[in-house]
Amino acid sequence: MVFVSSDRMVGLRPPERLEAWALSAWLQALNTAAGRGKGVSAPLKAPPALLSVALSQAAVGLRETVVARLAVAAVTAGVSRLDVHLEHPTLVQTLLEALHAHPQHLTSLTLTLGPRTSLDGLLSEAMCYMTCLTSLVITPAATDAHLAALAQATPPLGTLDVSYCSAVTDKGVRALLGLTDDARPVREVVLGVFKGTAEAPASNLHTVNLWGTGVTTLGCVLLLATCPALTSLTCRWSGEALDLSVRAGREAPLSLTQLILAESSLPPLAPVAALCPHLSSLVARRPSDAPNVEEVLSEVPTLTSLTLMQFLPQQENWLPASRAPFLTHLHLSFLEPRPVHLVRLADTFPSLTHLFLDGVTPTLPYPPPPPPVSKIESLRLVTLPITNPDLDAEVVEWALVWVSAASSIDLGSCRLLTDEHLTRAIAAGALTQAEDVRLSGARQITDGAIMDLLTACPHLRRLALKMLPKERLAELESLKVTLRKQNLDLELITYGWKF
Repeated sequence: MVFVSSDRMVGLRPPERLEAWALSAWLQALNTAAGRGKGVSAPLKAPPALLSVALSQAAVGLRETVVARLAVAAVTAGVSRLDVHLEHPTLVQTLLEALHAHPQHLTSLTLTLGPRTSLDGLLSEAMCYMTCLTSLVITPAATDAHLAALAQATPPLGTLDVSYCSAVTDKGVRALLGLTDDARPVREVVLGVFKGTAEAPASNLHTVNLWGTGVTTLGCVLLLATCPALTSLTCRWSGEALDLSVRAGREAPLSLTQLILAESSLPPLAPVAALCPHLSSLVARRPSDAPNVEEVLSEVPTLTSLTLMQFLPQQENWLPASRAPFLTHLHLSFLEPRPVHLVRLADTFPSLTHLFLDGVTPTLPYPPPPPPVSKIESLRLVTLPITNPDLDAEVVEWALVWVSAASSIDLGSCRLLTDEHLTRAIAAGALTQAEDVRLSGARQITDGAIMDLLTACPHLRRLALKMLPKERLAELESLKVTLRKQNLDLELITYGWKF
């Protein structure tokens, strides 16, 4: 039961059980009270499990003062996981005081703060006693002092994310790893010749995100050389650090499974693959050179996921000549339009489960062969907004049947798609598992075809018809009313060119 004290507002009684309606009513009562300026700083007592669930829902319309009250109460109650977003300096300070007083129980701490928020020494002092911490995410206000405090606590830290914290530098990385000797040659750093005692947390770190920090290539080299369990290092200079490791003659294998690069050249992939025998994912955004998709896959045969964003391939026909049977995730985003032969694509990557192609023009031979069996669960085929050529309706029909087991489908420029094409695709088994379907510009799909789609696709929960003329948008508003009256479980999203 939820009640509000009418005089002093010393607190609101939390629900005794984690029932959704009771939790929602309690949070709403807290929100209403905060809106009236009552009970903002009053102690909030509730079981730790309830507070954890409440904080996980804090992003849904709760005032920041309520979020701060819940966070302070959670820390005081001894929760092990805290994930909170705060921006007001006074509220941040209140939470820091609670963390300073009760630091010992936390195993996971995520603090997302405002862009101009600064953390004083309270958090550094608290982190010295967070000996159980396994995951730390602070953005954008972490500093080298916080990493030094972690080194003092020596927690079993596995995940560290200080992305966009410009005050984190190589100095903080050295402190975190317990390294104080700055006079050693780079070769010794690369080969891991240390005089320090790099134990915890370096011995447990497996995921590190340093994107947007002041950490340089040297800091990345230190992490690679000191953290034996490191599987993912996100930093602008991680590619250069790997290149240095190769050139210095490092022979001890690295545990990296994911390589993320941005606005830099790809390192020599064959020796990197030899140094990282478990490398399974490569992500490169705006690579400065023009990567060859076939060379990338042949030089790193262990890849199961390849993402190349905003790039120009070396060849117009970028599809590899040989099959890549182990690749399950492929995401390519081209800066200029590139054709893609869908039948060849399906044959080259038979194990794909996730396919995202931006800036492509899909084609088929004539007559098109029957679509092969596909494992694809998520498909996105989008043409470049500048050129925006319409997809051939038969290509759309073929693609829908090809990915008949997909739960998520996003196709761009479907202005030529008609009820007839959609009906044939459904009759051939398309969309039977679809939950989320997005068709851009599908202005010729009628209300009747949409209702037939609902009947044939029992799992469909979201249908987005994008980039439509205003006349069709008005018609679909009437269809939304019909769907609500029939109590159908479908979210129909419509938006487009309103002129």
